Amino acid sequence: MKRLDMESGRTFSYAADISVLEEYYEKQYELIKAGNTDLATLELVMLGNALDFIHLADTSFGIKLDGSENSVAVFDEVLDALNRGILQKNLFSEKNDDIANKAAAYLGFLVIANIGGEWEDTENGTAVSVNGRTAYVGEFVAKRLMSGSELNAVSYYQSIKLVKQ
Repeated sequence: MKRLDMESGRTFSYAADISVLEEYYEKQYELIKAGNTDLATLELVMLGNALDFIHLADTSFGIKLDGSENSVAVFDEVLDALNRGILQKNLFSEKNDDIANKAAAYLGFLVIANIGGEWEDTENGTAVSVNGRTAYVGEFVAKRLMSGSELNAVSYYQSIKLVKQ
């Protein structure tokens, strides 16, 4: 459970419904705009990126993502579609890094929601720490999008899940 804001003791779960997480994000954003800048955390940035990716999958491909473990396979389908578009240079060419960051945030969101862990800022970029082991979700997504890595998201996710056990 994570803190909702500094003024209240309410909490939220990464496993909450997406609409609840969107509400949380919007409230945090409003509090930050009102001057409560200590709420601008890595966790909030990554949640915002994950929500943006969910919206991108819906508006660009008509694919609904959520926070469930079942969404890992659906996420892999979105990565396939993005990979085909990127390699054909007809999709998001000037925004590939931004999309990769949002996709990585969504994958990290799935890991935290279903396996556990927390965001970590490392020398090699943002990652998810699970049981003291670092999962570089950004590195995985970048390889998957730019080269069509043979390791799919389900296999990658399962390898992280094994660390938890």
